[in-house]
Amino acid sequence: MYVFLFWILANLTYAQCVMCKSVSEQSDIGGAINSAILYMAFFPYLLIAVVGYLWYKNYKKQKNVRKNQTTRSFGM
Repeated sequence: MYVFLFWILANLTYAQCVMCKSVSEQSDIGGAINSAILYMAFFPYLLIAVVGYLWYKNYKKQKNVRKNQTTRSFGM
């Protein structure tokens, strides 16, 4: 089932790229289209990286708090 889904998605993305390519070849704004695609692709990855960093930072903070609470409860 996953292979079929991947095959369908690959065909759809390929068709989209061909449409972008044909538009950029027919007009003189090809460089702008490529820049726009890179611009749109950059921000989701940046957002995921920021959320991941904040999540990791919060995880480390909570881990240290739990470690300190455990140390205090044993009287060390």
